[in-house]
Formats: sequence, structure tokens, C-alpha cells
Amino acid sequence: MTHSEYYADTAGYYPDDDPRDDSGVEREDEFTVLSDTVDGMQETVDDLESRTGRELTDLRESVDSYREAQERHESRLDLATRQLERLKQRLLLLERAVRVSEKVPVVDLDDVGPALRTLAAEAERRHSLTAQLMTANQRRPYEEDIALLPKAREALADSEKSLIAVLGVLATTQRTDERRADAEARLSEVVARRRGVLDRQLPAAVKDAEAARQALDADDVTRTRVLPQIEKAERDWEELHSRLRERITGAIGSSALLPVWFTHAFGVAPPSGAAGDRWIRASSSVLAYRVTHGVTDQALPLGEPPPSDTDWTQPQWSWRARLEQDIEDLDDSAGL
Repeated sequence: MTHSEYYADTAGYYPDDDPRDDSGVEREDEFTVLSDTVDGMQETVDDLESRTGRELTDLRESVDSYREAQERHESRLDLATRQLERLKQRLLLLERAVRVSEKVPVVDLDDVGPALRTLAAEAERRHSLTAQLMTANQRRPYEEDIALLPKAREALADSEKSLIAVLGVLATTQRTDERRADAEARLSEVVARRRGVLDRQLPAAVKDAEAARQALDADDVTRTRVLPQIEKAERDWEELHSRLRERITGAIGSSALLPVWFTHAFGVAPPSGAAGDRWIRASSSVLAYRVTHGVTDQALPLGEPPPSDTDWTQPQWSWRARLEQDIEDLDDSAGL
């Protein structure tokens, strides 16, 4: 007889399987589901990263393509602007040729009259006036010489202080005192150092400082006299350029033709935009150069080139070099 047969009313009380075994299976099932879920999320993340990377690459390519297109359009626009400017200049040249054939008068920009020539000569004086003054670099050695004099006097005071200290030890100590022996050994060196300062260093410093002070005082006197003249020459320079600028703009606005030297360098009319400001400044400076230095060449804006041994640091030639560069820059910016 079995247990269930003996206790028939308890047959359903004890299940065939242990409940603890069912909970273990359930946990395994939950772990499996959770693992599958994590794997699915990881696949989703990987897919998002891959898709985002592709979209970012596409976006970068689109931006690069847009930039390249923009650069192409800007280049084409710049080219079109240059071509338009060249066409404008050619049209004006053709117009000039027609007007020449019709014997339209040519304005003589160089014929500025005695008043402007005097103004140019006064403005040019600023170079010779400035040359009478010391530059900051030229004044600096003299200032350093003056600054050495107090140092020489300080060296003399130090040497005398050392000598007094040694003599004090000699006067207050016995022959057997170690300090006396040290003082006797130092005495000749201290005396020689003082004598060197007194006989050589200080007199040289006094002489150099006096000469430097005289040179600086003379420069200060010259500066007091010359600076007002330089300021006036600078004002004359500005006035000269202003009046020559008006002369050029007036000639452009008239029905007369511009001279050949001018059209060779600057064309027959100013370019549009900001380049027009550079054009009028450069052209008025070239005309100022011609008026100042008496250039009358009708083909070359600055006249014949100077000899090969020319000193280009001289005011006239350094000015010419700057003007040549200005004309070249205008040609490059206009693409002519």
C-alpha cells in the first residue's frame, strides 16, 4: 500500500514536481528574455550609429559640395567683374580714339601753374627739413653716454668707501690681528681701483656726457626751429594732393581727353567700387611727383628710369619706387 493509497484525501496536497524547480526555470526564462532584449537594443544602437555616421558623411559631403559651388560662383563673379571692367576700359579707349580722330583737345594735367608748383616745392622741403633732425636711433647713443656719468660717479664713491674701510681697519688693529693682514693685502687693490676710476673712467664719462649733452642740446634747438616748418610742409603736401585730385576728377568729368602718359598708367576712367579710391590716390600722387620733379615725358608717367647706380634711399627715388608699386598693384587688382 502506497502513501497516497493510505492517505487518500491528501493525494493532491503534494505536487509531483518540487516548486523550487519551477522558480529556477522561470528565472532562466526571464534571463533569456532580458538577454534577448539587450541584444536587440545593442543592434538598434549599432544601427543608429551606422545610420548617423552615414548621414553625417552625407551632410559633410553636401557642405563641401556647397562650399565648392560657392567658390566657383565667387570665382566666376570675380572673373565677370574683371571682364566687365576690361570691356569698360576698351569702350572708353575706343571712345578716346574716336574723339582723337575728331581732334578733341587733350587736357595738359602737368600745366598746373606757378602757384601749385610753389606749393609742391614747399611740400618737398619736408624731406630736407627732417634730415636736419636726429632720429630716435641717432639720439640713443648720446642718451646712453649721459646715463654712464652717474654710474662712473657711483663707482668712484664705492671705491672711496672701500678705501676708507681698509684704512679704518689698519688704524684700529694691531700687527698680530688677522683683520690687519687682510686689510694690508687689499689696500693696493683698492687704491688701484680708485685710481682707475678717478684717472680714466670718470674723466672719460664726463667728456662723453658733455659732448653728448651738447649734441642733444643742438638737436633740441634745431627741432624747435624746424618742427613748425615740417608741420607746414606736411600741410602743403596734403593741400597739393587735394588740389591735384580735384584737377584729375575735373578733367575726367570734362569733354577733354586725358594725356597719353595718364591713360597708359591708369586707363581713361577710375574703376568702380573701393578700387576707385585707390585709383584716384595713386593717380594724384603720380601727378604730384611729375609736378614736384618737373617730369614732362608724355609717354612715361614717372619719366625715364634713373641710372643703375641710383641711391633708392633718397626721397625722390624711394617715392618713385612706391608709385611704381602702386601702379602695378592697380593693374593686378583690375586684371588688366
